[in-house]
Amino acid sequence: MTYFLHNKKVLVTGASGFIGSHLTIALLEKGAQVYTLSSNNITKSPLIDKKIAKSIKHEFVHDITDTAYIKALFKKNQFNICFHLAAQPLVDIAEMDPTPTFEVNIKGTWNILEAARQNNLDGVIIASTTHIYGKNKLPYMEKFFPRPSRPYETSKACADIIAQTYAQYYEMPVAIARCVNVYGPGDTNRRLVPATIKLLMSNKNPKIYADHTTRDYMYIADAINGYLLLAEKIKFLTKISPNVVFNFGTGSHYTSATVIKRIIALLINGESLQLTTIPMRRQEISKQYVSIDKAKKLLGWRPKYSLNKGLRETIKWYSSHRSK
Repeated sequence: MTYFLHNKKVLVTGASGFIGSHLTIALLEKGAQVYTLSSNNITKSPLIDKKIAKSIKHEFVHDITDTAYIKALFKKNQFNICFHLAAQPLVDIAEMDPTPTFEVNIKGTWNILEAARQNNLDGVIIASTTHIYGKNKLPYMEKFFPRPSRPYETSKACADIIAQTYAQYYEMPVAIARCVNVYGPGDTNRRLVPATIKLLMSNKNPKIYADHTTRDYMYIADAINGYLLLAEKIKFLTKISPNVVFNFGTGSHYTSATVIKRIIALLINGESLQLTTIPMRRQEISKQYVSIDKAKKLLGWRPKYSLNKGLRETIKWYSSHRSK
């Protein structure tokens, strides 16, 4: 059976990033004509080598907040589908100066949506986050209204609501993926899993904000499967409701200390180590996890990776790339 995006013109924004790189590779493997838009050259990603880069139909390196450029790009290329992942993704960076994060995450999103509206795309998949729920009842459900507490979460909540406006008012085929903490090969950011692995490989003690902080951690392959299913079923989903929002997670949740201890056990054979406690970030929410019942029911999506299985794959990649 021919994959539904085979030979379709697909734009991936934020393609040089962690999730964007994995998505780009998955789409190329499925025969899509992949175009990429990032603030960095695609080969800046540790996952994209020159061979993969040559398979990309066209790479655009430009600022996503440039409205005129984005409009011209969509008009000229007439994309079929857009996966919008471009964002400033780090909480710490947003706290130091929120303005650039607001600019990229909010304006960048409405630029993509407006260009998509003007050119009648078959679908736009927006990367959101479950962190927008903030201090809400657990588990988080898609019907909950966002209650962000910090600049990063606020920027993503605004982008999420803008996307819902385009979906409902303009009746556009827009779907929103709210993912939990995603980890896996190629993540070079300062998140818990990659940071812990890199510290251990450097014979340093892992760092932790608070051992009781609880999150859901999803392996990258499960996240990519969720994005692809949203694109595949977007026309069907928008017939049911113009508000196509889905949580993606594992249905399980772990404290930060538990995740670090799992990594220690897998990487250095369970040797006991002292965790270095660092100051708690302001307005850090102690527990965050989601319901994934909607994705199971309407998409037939289920996570395939347990925490241990995903961590093994992640550690394997970092071990093989240790010299880099």
